[in-house]
Amino acid sequence: MNPVFRAASESASDMWVMGMMTAIFLAFFVGWTVWAWWPTNRQQMIDAARIPLDDDGE
Repeated sequence: MNPVFRAASESASDMWVMGMMTAIFLAFFVGWTVWAWWPTNRQQMIDAARIPLDDDGE
Protein backbone atom coordinates (compact mmCIF):
# COMPACT_ATOMS: atom_id res chain seq x y z
CA MET A 1 0.00 0.00 0.00
CA ASN A 2 1.17 3.50 -0.79
CA PRO A 3 2.49 5.26 2.35
CA VAL A 4 0.43 8.35 1.57
CA PHE A 5 -2.76 6.30 1.47
CA ARG A 6 -1.78 4.50 4.67
CA ALA A 7 -1.22 7.82 6.48
CA ALA A 8 -4.51 9.18 5.15
CA SER A 9 -6.44 6.12 6.32
CA GLU A 10 -4.86 6.30 9.79
CA SER A 11 -5.71 9.98 10.18
CA ALA A 12 -9.23 9.47 8.84
CA SER A 13 -10.01 7.07 11.68
CA ASP A 14 -9.44 9.93 14.16
CA MET A 15 -11.57 12.46 12.31
CA TRP A 16 -14.58 11.76 14.53
CA VAL A 17 -12.70 13.54 17.33
CA MET A 18 -12.33 16.64 15.20
CA GLY A 19 -16.00 16.44 14.25
CA MET A 20 -17.07 16.22 17.88
CA MET A 21 -14.81 19.15 18.83
CA THR A 22 -16.30 21.23 16.03
CA ALA A 23 -19.83 20.40 17.18
CA ILE A 24 -18.98 21.29 20.81
CA PHE A 25 -17.36 24.60 19.85
CA LEU A 26 -20.31 25.43 17.60
CA ALA A 27 -22.73 24.72 20.47
CA PHE A 28 -20.73 26.96 22.83
CA PHE A 29 -20.64 29.74 20.24
CA VAL A 30 -24.38 29.55 19.58
CA GLY A 31 -25.08 29.48 23.32
CA TRP A 32 -22.87 32.49 23.96
CA THR A 33 -24.46 34.38 21.08
CA VAL A 34 -27.98 33.65 22.33
CA TRP A 35 -26.97 34.77 25.84
CA ALA A 36 -25.41 37.99 24.51
CA TRP A 37 -28.47 38.89 22.43
CA TRP A 38 -31.04 37.87 25.08
CA PRO A 39 -33.31 40.86 25.81
CA THR A 40 -32.75 40.71 29.59
CA ASN A 41 -28.99 41.22 29.06
CA ARG A 42 -29.48 44.30 26.89
CA GLN A 43 -28.75 46.92 29.54
CA GLN A 44 -25.69 45.01 30.77
CA MET A 45 -24.30 44.92 27.21
CA ILE A 46 -25.02 48.61 26.68
CA ASP A 47 -23.22 49.48 29.93
CA ALA A 48 -20.23 47.31 28.96
CA ALA A 49 -20.06 48.93 25.52
CA ARG A 50 -19.95 52.41 27.10
CA ILE A 51 -17.00 51.63 29.42
CA PRO A 52 -14.31 52.93 27.00
CA LEU A 53 -16.30 56.13 26.46
CA ASP A 54 -16.89 56.94 30.13
CA ASP A 55 -14.62 59.74 31.24
CA ASP A 56 -15.36 59.69 35.00
CA GLY A 57 -14.30 63.34 35.23
CA GLU A 58 -10.60 62.74 34.64
